[in-house]
Amino acid sequence: MIPVMPEDEQDIGQGLRPKHIGLLAIAVVVGGIVVAVLAARGILPVDPATTLGMSILIGTIIICCGSSLTLTSFASKIPEYSEMETEYSEIKEQYDAGDYEGALEGFLRLAGPNKDHIRAVYYAARCYEKMNDWDNVKTFCRAYLKRKPKDREVWELLATAHKRLFEYEEADRASQRAARL
Repeated sequence: MIPVMPEDEQDIGQGLRPKHIGLLAIAVVVGGIVVAVLAARGILPVDPATTLGMSILIGTIIICCGSSLTLTSFASKIPEYSEMETEYSEIKEQYDAGDYEGALEGFLRLAGPNKDHIRAVYYAARCYEKMNDWDNVKTFCRAYLKRKPKDREVWELLATAHKRLFEYEEADRASQRAARL
């Protein structure tokens, strides 16, 4: 029996990303500058220097707290990543030994519902290729190419999967994309 990955689940609760934290800090500082300029012209009844100083202070606090939270979240995942790498090595040995069904189960587990372990996604596609399950080869090639769109080898594998399923137009598009890389 060939295991099949469940449909992607939506990423929920990932929190603010560093880019968004930076944008928030910039928005606070720019907003403070605008309010300070309006106050300096007498339009708003606040002290311009205090407003400008407070907006810079708040922007700095946002950056500092955001970077601390980001570092903490990465640091908390280091043991998890270490375990995943150990598991990946063991599963890769199964794959290298030709146990494609056993390796596939491991790669699917490692990739998770969001298919976010890129090497596991790649080797899951290769396992499906060895088992002639071309629909799943397409699924996993597409998931891989979302993260690494410039991988010629995977575009060629996707083209092969389309050909095996008699989808010649899609195969030509994938082959052309591979040729451009």
